[in-house]
Amino acid sequence: MASPSKAGFPKFVDGDVLVIVSTTQYYKLHSQVLTTHSPWFAEQLAAKPPPRLNPQARRENAAAFRFELHRAPGEEGPGQFIRIDVNESGRSPRSSLPLVPDFENGKVENIHNQSWDWLFGVFYNREPRFDDTSLATILTCVMAVIESAESVGAIDHVRDIVDLALMRQDSVLWTSIMGNPVVWIELGRRVRSPAIYREAAIHLIGQWAVIKDEDKERIGEDIRGVLNQKAEELALAKEAIEMRMLGHYPQFMMRTATDKPGRPSYSGDIYMWMSVCFFRQWFAQNVSDDRTRRAPDGGLNFYSALHEGGGAYLTHLDFKTFHQYFPMSIKACHVLEANMGVLKEDIKHFVGDLMQERSHLKRAEHDIAWLTCARIEKEDMPWCTATSKGMKRKEDELKELYTALGEENAMRMHLDKDKDTPPRPGKRARVFVEDDDDDEEDQEQHEHQLLNDGDDGDDEDEEGDGSGMFIPEDDF
Repeated sequence: MASPSKAGFPKFVDGDVLVIVSTTQYYKLHSQVLTTHSPWFAEQLAAKPPPRLNPQARRENAAAFRFELHRAPGEEGPGQFIRIDVNESGRSPRSSLPLVPDFENGKVENIHNQSWDWLFGVFYNREPRFDDTSLATILTCVMAVIESAESVGAIDHVRDIVDLALMRQDSVLWTSIMGNPVVWIELGRRVRSPAIYREAAIHLIGQWAVIKDEDKERIGEDIRGVLNQKAEELALAKEAIEMRMLGHYPQFMMRTATDKPGRPSYSGDIYMWMSVCFFRQWFAQNVSDDRTRRAPDGGLNFYSALHEGGGAYLTHLDFKTFHQYFPMSIKACHVLEANMGVLKEDIKHFVGDLMQERSHLKRAEHDIAWLTCARIEKEDMPWCTATSKGMKRKEDELKELYTALGEENAMRMHLDKDKDTPPRPGKRARVFVEDDDDDEEDQEQHEHQLLNDGDDGDDEDEEGDGSGMFIPEDDF
């Protein structure tokens, strides 16, 4: 790269590549910089060597490479660069492609031409200045840069810049994602933005059951598979939580057989038993009316009430209706409601995970009518899936290798140990496991005893009846 005294974006004195975008917009850049940042430019520059410039061309700092932007009439998009042959004088021997002015009343009107200025500036560590008047204007700028970068394979160099530019919109961005997560999740994938992708995925999973099929089809198949799996996992989690709540008893109600509980013991908990019965009746009615996990909101209102507890459900008015069928004294009514309060406190922790809000927008400040508790990990992002699988495969291969090496080392140590231990003179090598209770004074006598007793080294017949059957001592 040229020194600052000889360089100045967009026209470097020592630049050897002339890039022409329009009649009023051209760049004199360095082939080394273009090759480093763009695989497309690297391929084009390496396809054919440049001409040997004559002394006059070198004195004039003529470019050895020339690229001109071609865009078909009426075509929308960044266009495509075409390499133009250059002679020894640094000039094109044939007519160039037709170029159309890109300005009107002195103002650039073509956002795609402007995107090349931003992109080439990024190659030289210049941060682009997007129009951040609104989210719509910055989105226009961002999409133009993304398309230009994709056309020359330089998307990796603009991801962080695009992500940062969008993040600066803060709540405006998150609100837009909440309103149209289908579009945003695809954009998040294009720029590989974990924050945007995760935010859109959380909103989609929370309302996956009510999203139209045609909207789901607009999402890429790979992303759709991940979202569908996450939605199924959430549904199974909600089902398991509901089953646990329906089978819950407060701890103090439980007894052990050693206590030998009788009627007086259980009668002391009669009000809690009535509370459990009343709670389960209310719960069953909600299940029957599809107000739990199968509700259009995914059970948000139902789980929110359980998490809030207190007067959020089964209020004092509900107890008045209950007492029409099961009248009690005023004191007994208060005791029953107090026991229900204890049960509600126990129930709260069951739905704690469902009430997690992992989106940037919080339900207290925005109208979010679905659960936002889905957890999106790095391996759930499509650009990380292949890498994660490859790493997992390598880990498995390493584990298998370590296991094989461990077994091989153990075998070698065993063989070396046997080889280094000389046999005792005049005695046969032992081929049995010694017992601490055996008499080691005479090995031959011990072997003779084993043969006579029919002991094959197992302990199963130590207390047998001579038939090889084990008889426990408790049976005597």
